[in-house]
Amino acid sequence: MNKSYRDVITKGLIFKKIPFKESSLILEIFSNRFGKISVIAKGIRKEKNKNIGLIEVLNELELVLYKKPESQWYILKSASLIKPHLFNVKFQNNVLMQAGIEIYRQLKIPKEDYILLYDLIIKYIEYLKKVDSNGIAIFWRFLLKVFIVLGINIDIKKCVHCNHEKNNFFAYYPHKHGFICSDCYLPVFDSFIFKISEETSEIISNLNKIGAFLDKITISEKTINQINNIFLTHLSEQFNKKFYLNTLEMY
Repeated sequence: MNKSYRDVITKGLIFKKIPFKESSLILEIFSNRFGKISVIAKGIRKEKNKNIGLIEVLNELELVLYKKPESQWYILKSASLIKPHLFNVKFQNNVLMQAGIEIYRQLKIPKEDYILLYDLIIKYIEYLKKVDSNGIAIFWRFLLKVFIVLGINIDIKKCVHCNHEKNNFFAYYPHKHGFICSDCYLPVFDSFIFKISEETSEIISNLNKIGAFLDKITISEKTINQINNIFLTHLSEQFNKKFYLNTLEMY
C-alpha cells in the first residue's frame, strides 16, 4: 500500500466503541506507538464494510490510520486482526480483562511507557486465558507491574515503618504507600491506616509468585474488597484523583 506522509501504522487494542452518526463508530484504542487514541471508523457499520467484524472490544489489530496535522482524531483506513482476545474466554476472566482496560482508561500514561504498558496488558490478557480459578490475584499482580512501570511501586516485602522484610503485615499505610507489620503497629496509627486480615496479608506477600498457587488458595470476598480498596487508594493518592473499578462488581 502506498502511504501518504500522514498515514501511520500501529498495533492497537480496542478499549471501547461508540456509535457515531448513521454508520460510523468512534473507537477508543490503546496503541503501542501513540498510547490512548480516538479513532473514527467511517461507515464501519454498513453491512458491506469488510472491517465490521474486526471492530470488537479487546480485539488486537494492526491499524493503518490517517491523521490531519491539526486534528486530535485519527481516521481508520484499514485494519487486520492480530487476535480476538475475548474469543472463548470464561465470563469471570472476561470481567478481569475489562478491569485492566478500566484502569488504563483512567491513567495518564507517559509517552515513554506506551510500549511497556501495551506489552504488559497483552501479556496479562494472554495469561488470564489459561487461568481456571482465582484470576483476581492475577489482576492484582498485573496492577503491581503497572505501578512499577509508572514509578509508583508498592513494596510488598518490607514494612514501611521498620524497613525490614516481613510477611506479617498488619495494615496498609496510604500516606507512606506501603504496609506496616504487626511488630510495628501502635494504636496511634489507627486513624491513618487500613487494617487488613491475615488472609489479605498472606495474599499480598505472595503476589509476585501467585501464579504457582492459584489452585491451592481460597480468596474470600473480604480479602477481595480489602486488596481492591488498597490498590485503588494507592492510585488515587498517586494521581490525586478518584479511581474506580465498576467492572469488578460483576466478578
